[in-house]
Amino acid sequence: MGRNRSPRLKARVLVERDGQVLLVRHAKRHQKAFWCLPGGNADPGESIADAARRELLEETGVEVDVEGAVLVLDGPAAYAGGGGAVEVILRGAIMRGEPGPTAHGGDPYLDRIEWRPIDDLPESFRPRVLAALLRDAGSAASLPLIPIGDWGESS
Repeated sequence: MGRNRSPRLKARVLVERDGQVLLVRHAKRHQKAFWCLPGGNADPGESIADAARRELLEETGVEVDVEGAVLVLDGPAAYAGGGGAVEVILRGAIMRGEPGPTAHGGDPYLDRIEWRPIDDLPESFRPRVLAALLRDAGSAASLPLIPIGDWGESS
């Protein structure tokens, strides 16, 4: 019998408006700053969609509707016990609010929130595979969606 997998599970949300993508910048001491989509770790027992909604509200102050997944990132580092994670990137739309810093962000390393053009994402944007997918597709809306479901029984 094998062991259970135990990497962190992260939810990030791809939000596009007028050809621009909502990004956050993380600046940690002893590490080069990088840009990524807003999001973060799912809490124990929390669905990936609920984690995405909570994280966007915490980090940017907006409420989003999650439409489905566009990318799942997985790799050997996620299972090495060294802080790796499986990340699910969801596409979402802002339902309420205007993105900006929040007092209850929960991430001390998040230092900027910006809208950036899809065709001009920062060199330090992570993951690079998503930058390539967006460049090729031309918009977030053009990326195919993977539906997000649950294990519940239908009635």
